[in-house]
Amino acid sequence: MRCVYFMMPALALTLSGCLSRHHHDHRGDVIYSPNGEPLSGGPLGHPVCAMAIGRWFDRVDSHHDGYITLSEYLIDAKRQFQAMDLDRSGVLTPSELARYRAPYGGEAAATDDRPDPVMSADSLARFEVTLPEFLSYEQQYFLALDSGQTGRVARAVFLLPCADY
Repeated sequence: MRCVYFMMPALALTLSGCLSRHHHDHRGDVIYSPNGEPLSGGPLGHPVCAMAIGRWFDRVDSHHDGYITLSEYLIDAKRQFQAMDLDRSGVLTPSELARYRAPYGGEAAATDDRPDPVMSADSLARFEVTLPEFLSYEQQYFLALDSGQTGRVARAVFLLPCADY
């Protein structure tokens, strides 16, 4: 079973299958971080999920303790939102995401049954996502991953979905 690292708003607090919100997209071998950042990695530029997500994790884990805290995670989410907000309007749209992702070969809109990792935060179906919506969505996702309610999530949890890649 292949899973994508995306969640529908109604499933924001439910983990199913391969964590329900998997972080890679099999279209064109684009791998996304949990916050929607296109990642690359592996030999000769071919993405290897574990390597790409591992490098993302190492960058976000500012304490270098093998865990990402909610604070670290939301700092990365805010950074990524700002990177994707090309026109600096404070709102992300599918067309803006398409422009941002074009150099990576990724698409903003999902095909088949895979929702977009960023646009899934659009709980009102307006075809736009604001920073507060995005951060709220990402916080809900983090809390769902933090099954022990410890305030941190281990590297292994973020790498679990890579087994299907």
